[in-house]
Amino acid sequence: MSGNGAGRGGFVLAVSSAAAGLATACFLGSFRELIYDSFHYLTLSRILSSEGLWNLHSRVRMYGYPLFVSLVTGFTEASPATTRALVFAAQLLIYLAASLYAARVAERVFGSPRFFYGTYLVMALNPIVLIRTTEVLSDLLSAVLLALSLFVSLERSRPRRRALLAFLCLGLSIAVRPANLAVLPALAILWWIRGRLYGERVRRVLLPASAAIALSLAPQLVSNVRGYGEWTPLPVYRLYDKQAGWGMAILKYGTVVVPGAEPQLVYRNPFYPVGVSSPREFLAENPVGYLKTLALHGFALVDQDLPFTFIENPRPWYRWPLSLLNYAFLFLALFGLAAGPLDRREAAARLYLAGALLIGLAYVAVYLPVAVESRFATPLYLVLAPAAMAAIDWLSRRRSGTVVTVAIAGGGFVAVCVQLSLWLSRQAPALATLAGR
Repeated sequence: MSGNGAGRGGFVLAVSSAAAGLATACFLGSFRELIYDSFHYLTLSRILSSEGLWNLHSRVRMYGYPLFVSLVTGFTEASPATTRALVFAAQLLIYLAASLYAARVAERVFGSPRFFYGTYLVMALNPIVLIRTTEVLSDLLSAVLLALSLFVSLERSRPRRRALLAFLCLGLSIAVRPANLAVLPALAILWWIRGRLYGERVRRVLLPASAAIALSLAPQLVSNVRGYGEWTPLPVYRLYDKQAGWGMAILKYGTVVVPGAEPQLVYRNPFYPVGVSSPREFLAENPVGYLKTLALHGFALVDQDLPFTFIENPRPWYRWPLSLLNYAFLFLALFGLAAGPLDRREAAARLYLAGALLIGLAYVAVYLPVAVESRFATPLYLVLAPAAMAAIDWLSRRRSGTVVTVAIAGGGFVAVCVQLSLWLSRQAPALATLAGR
């Protein structure tokens, strides 16, 4: 036992060190100033630090991430550079801790130590998510909290305590990023499925689950009532309808920080009819184009062609190595969700597969109508990590012919993704202009 524990500890240390080194390289190579949303979060955190949580009023932001930044900076007016460094360190530690917890849950759920090693390796060394740790933006913290709501739900003991923790994590993720509200019905359905699989009475967890959501959203409600007289636990200025309107004409969006260049990087939608002013008109005039737009938004969400939020280099050397790894991960995760139930009779494993599918679909659905950014996909890489490992485990117990067939299918999937990514890039003429500078 001691030898096995020492080996596991050495593995965690080695992977964590590699992850920290890779994240630090990303931090040093990324844009170093706080601008746009990052600067807004810094400003809100300073207001919170000086005037208190109840006096933090914003029509478009929730209290969650400004509070996190204030906690990290010790409720002081730290400089932008200091804030950036402290937030990076905190987010990296939080992410590695969440990865370790997810790996332990995956081991218990699937009943095999290989799921501990595989899940931690896949999660901790994911460069796409490590990039998110370097940014003073809500994506990493939101993703960790949302993923924890799933992994906590899989633990079998003390269901009422698990429900409290799971829905508290989701509630806090909503307080960080309000779009996560779309996952609430999916998590509720997951707990109904859990009750059926584990033989638990669902009504016993209704009170702690409701209390957790209410507790996590109460500060925003109080702030909105005091600041604007609005009885809502969400931002009083709803941007979603406007974003959906913009999203029909735009397939993807990025932010350029190249001197002399326009900051908006727009991937235009060639299927959007001229003269149309609303998604409803688009659907009525060109229903096929509308459905194509939704599908392309889904692909654009997970296409990490320019993974950093603030784009300094329109053609980075790591685009295709990173993209190929990304497509391979997505194929394995999707294959794991499809093949996992074929030979998984354990209730916990089936519960994870159902939860990953429900939460993943709910999360993606909320972004399909809007102009997406690559960073929005961050929670998917956490939620789907054990699914990718399930695919590897499934393939390891199959004959070579089956493995070759799946590998060929995976190669086809990657090839299609590459072609789609190239086509998507051509819809942003500014990329060619920036590359020629």
